[in-house]
Formats: sequence, C-alpha cells, structure tokens
Amino acid sequence: MAQYLLTYLPRTGDDYLRWCVCDGKGGVVDHADHGTFEQAARAAERRRVVMVVAGTELLMEEVEVPATNLAKALKAVPYMLEEQLAQDVEACHFAFGNKLDSGKVPVVVIARRSLVWIQEMADSVNMNLLEIIPETLAIPSSEDSWTVMTNNGHATVRLSPFRGFSCDTDMLPMLLENAIAGATPEQIEDEIRRTRHFACGPDDYELHPQVRTEFSRTEVGLFARGLNEYKKPSDKINLLQGDFGKTEALDKAWKPWRVPAALVATLLALWGGTSFLQYQQLGVEESRLNSEMVSTLKTAFPSVQNPERDPLRQMRSRLKANTGSGIDDTSFVVMMSAIGAALNELKEPVVSSINFKRGQLDIVLEAESLQDVDKLKSSLEQEQQLVANVQSAVKEKERIKARLRVETKS
Repeated sequence: MAQYLLTYLPRTGDDYLRWCVCDGKGGVVDHADHGTFEQAARAAERRRVVMVVAGTELLMEEVEVPATNLAKALKAVPYMLEEQLAQDVEACHFAFGNKLDSGKVPVVVIARRSLVWIQEMADSVNMNLLEIIPETLAIPSSEDSWTVMTNNGHATVRLSPFRGFSCDTDMLPMLLENAIAGATPEQIEDEIRRTRHFACGPDDYELHPQVRTEFSRTEVGLFARGLNEYKKPSDKINLLQGDFGKTEALDKAWKPWRVPAALVATLLALWGGTSFLQYQQLGVEESRLNSEMVSTLKTAFPSVQNPERDPLRQMRSRLKANTGSGIDDTSFVVMMSAIGAALNELKEPVVSSINFKRGQLDIVLEAESLQDVDKLKSSLEQEQQLVANVQSAVKEKERIKARLRVETKS
C-alpha cells in the first residue's frame, strides 16, 4: 500500500506536530520526528497526510436515531447533544460514523474554530491533509476489553470501537471507575484488570498491578497500528466532513463561478447546436450529390454493377478503361469537384451523361433556363484551372438541354 505521513497534533493552536512515515500496513517506514507544520509538510514529500488530534479536544458519543430517514435524523443530533456541549451548537462541528448494529450512530464533536485553524495551517504549507482522526479512535481496539494509552502524563481510553475519552493520568482512575454506569466496584476492578495498556516513550505509568504494560516507542507508531485495524476507510470517523470536506470546499470555491460557467456552457451548447445543424445539412447535401453521381454513372455505363459503391472511383476506372490510357487524376478530380459545386447552385438540374477523354470532360444536362446554363459555365470558370464552353443548348419541353465541355487551361 502507498506510504503516507501520519501526524499527531497534541494541542490545537500550537504549531507543533509529531510524525512518522507509515507503509499503510501498520508499520513505520522512517523514524518518528517532530517540528512545525512546515517541517512536517516537507517530510511528507508529496505523500498524503493523516492527522490524529488529541482526544481532549473532542466529545464522543453514540446517539440513538430513528430507523427511518437517517439523513433528517442526523440533522437533529446536534440539538440532542446540546446539554453536553461547552459552547453553542453553531460553534461546533459534528462528524458521524456508520450506523451501528445497535441502531446508534457514533458522533464526534469538535469546535469549528479548531478545524478552521488546522486547515488554515495545512493550506499555508501546502500540506495534502486528507483525514483528521480522533486520537481515541486511532489507538488499537480490543473486542472484549478496554484499551488505554499513556504518554508522559496524558492518557487516552478506548472503551469500545467508537467510545472513549482522553484525560490527564491523574484523573484516569476516577474516570475509569465511572466508565460503566451503575457498575459495582468489583465489576470495574475486573474490567480494569482485563484492560490492554500501552505506554509510549519513557512513560512509566502503572495502570494496575495485574495489567501487563506493552511499550511503544512513540504514540504515532501506536496510532499506525490502530488505524491499520480498520477494514475499510469508511469505517473510520474522518472529521473532514460536511462543509470541512474536500468536496464541500470545492463547492464553495466553485460557487462564484457557477453563473459565468453556465453562460459559457449555454454559448457552447448554441455553438455546438449550430455546428451540428451545419454538419447535418452538409451530410444531406453530400448524400444528394452522391445520388446524382450514382445516377450519372448508371446513365453513362448502363452495365455497371453496384453503382452505389464508391461511384466516383468506378467512374474513374471506367473512363480509364475507355480511353485506353491513364487519366489525369488531378484534373478529373478538380473538374468533378467543380461540377458538383456548380450543379448545387442550380434548381433541379438533371445530368444525362458525363464523358471524360484526353483531359476533356463533356457533360450533357437539362436545366430550367439558359441563364442556368450560363450560370453553370461561370461557376465552373471560377475554378482558375478550368475553362468551360457551351457546345450546344436547345429547348425541349420547357427545359434547356445543353452540352458543355470542360478542360484544364493549357
């Protein structure tokens, strides 16, 4: 798995972090270090960054919500916890985990100003901060026992996968005694004896004489082990949710540009629609000219088979065979292209025959008037390489039947 920089923020408001590079399997790749946000950003070396924040900054609860319409129910959760908060609901940020089998939803509450400060510090040093995880949910979890981490006078307790607290070690015995509502002293004593205790760094705190202490060189190394226990990223509670999430931040940045972008999109749609219509018209015209070419081929060479299949190529092949010599491909293509464009300007012309021989192309057609024949001649001569001459023109049944010869200029 990809390496990432795991950072630990002991106190919001202090430009001080501890960190280590992790391999995504719970292992530490590089030795732990400490310093400022800027130094941590340099240590990241374009890696993604996960931050663990001290549990003393947070409130963690599991809240009972109705089984139906979870989205609406979550909007009411902040006001269900209002009495437990040290500040107004509007000043707090609420991050939610996945709904538990018990029907409850885990909630983590943090002061909005704390998250704002963290994001501003990370942005100021271009730190790619993707996750902010509560300290309590970063230490290893045990299915049938509590987990306690102590570190130089600081303690973090994980009572269950999504419940716990942080405190000074002086207060730890009292808070552990109150961890189970209504429990007897004997029950609490038994629970503490089964607790898994981790001591970090030089910490020598003794949780209980009968509890074996496991030592970890640093708390960030222990957090790496704990975070690796999550089977899916979505199982963690990432504080970067709601209006602190990456998507929402992009929405905020995008909002002022929505109207201009909509106008640009409308103009592009109009341009695209116009272009589409033009292409469609050209396609219709191409189809019409191709039909006329097929008709001309069938008239000039009645024995031709499959005239619809590349009529221009077949006509050139037949003309070459009739002349007994090679056709000047360039002049023939120029003539046919010019004739096609010129005929397109006339009203209902009918081509009776086309004959190409020794660089001359004779065309017999019917037009509505002599003016159309003259217009055809003028259009052909607009092609600077060609000369067109009307060989004959007679009136037949209210239409003009004309013969023109087209050749290249010598």
